Amino acid sequence: MGVHLPYELTKSIEGVILDPEVAKKVIRSIEEGLLSIENKAKEQKVIIKNELKDELTKELVTKDELKATEERLMGEIKEVRGEIKSTEERLKTEIHKWRADTIKWMFIFWIGQIAALTAILKLMLK
Repeated sequence: MGVHLPYELTKSIEGVILDPEVAKKVIRSIEEGLLSIENKAKEQKVIIKNELKDELTKELVTKDELKATEERLMGEIKEVRGEIKSTEERLKTEIHKWRADTIKWMFIFWIGQIAALTAILKLMLK
């Protein structure tokens, strides 16, 4: 037997049950019951351990999944950086166009101002 009652408990049972054979049967029955409970607990331990392992496996990320996610994110980052770079180049081109247009219009305005001033001075000097 794997389970034995403590000596004091065995003696107490033998003291209460006067027939030694009946006392031994009671002690054996109690020990068998405890052994059965212990075996059931071991079985339940394995079942609960496997259930917990399955739940954790569902919840936790594996190294391969983490690596795949990292590679996907690195690809997306690279793509976004490319988009930023192309947007930056487009903006630079637009700024240069606006700058050239502004300078052109400023020049036209200056020419108009000079022409107007020249006309006013000619009229005044006559």
